[in-house]
Amino acid sequence: MRRIKTLGWLAALGFAGMLLGCAEGTSAEEQSKGVMERLDESYYLQQGESEFHVYAIKDPHCPACSNLRNTVDGGATPNVEWRWVPVGFLGADARADAAEMIENAHSVDGLEAVDSNTRLAQQLGVRSVPTVFYRDTEGQVRAFVGGDPQALEALERMAAE
Repeated sequence: MRRIKTLGWLAALGFAGMLLGCAEGTSAEEQSKGVMERLDESYYLQQGESEFHVYAIKDPHCPACSNLRNTVDGGATPNVEWRWVPVGFLGADARADAAEMIENAHSVDGLEAVDSNTRLAQQLGVRSVPTVFYRDTEGQVRAFVGGDPQALEALERMAAE
C-alpha cells in the first residue's frame, strides 16, 4: 500500500513537471510564463471579460467538460474570463465538433486549429479533460482536472481580489 501511495506522489510530481515543462536552468516563473503564453496563442473561445484568465482544455463530447461549462454558464465565476480550448481527445466526431466550434469563432481551418490545440494540450501534459490552467495570486501557473465547486470558488475568490 505504501508503494502505491509513493508512486501516486511521484506521478503527481511528474505531471506537475510536465505542465511547466521543467527545463534545467529555467526559473519556475519563466516556465509559468511559457505555459500561459502558449495557451494564449491557442484557438480558444472566450467567455466573460476579466483580467483573471482561466484556460479550460475541453472536449465537446466530454460529460465532465459539459458539466463545468454549465456551472460556469450558471454564474459560478462571474469575475473570471474563461478561455475554452477545444480539443479532439474523444474521437473523430469530437474532433469534428471541436473544429466547428473553433470555425464559428475564428476565421481559420477548424480541423487544423483543433489539431493544434490537441498537440498543445498533449505537450502540456494534459491527460484528462477538462483540465483548467490559471495563474495564482503569487503568479505561478496552477492546474486542476474537473470542475469541483471548491476549485471554482477558489478561482472566483482570486479573480475578485
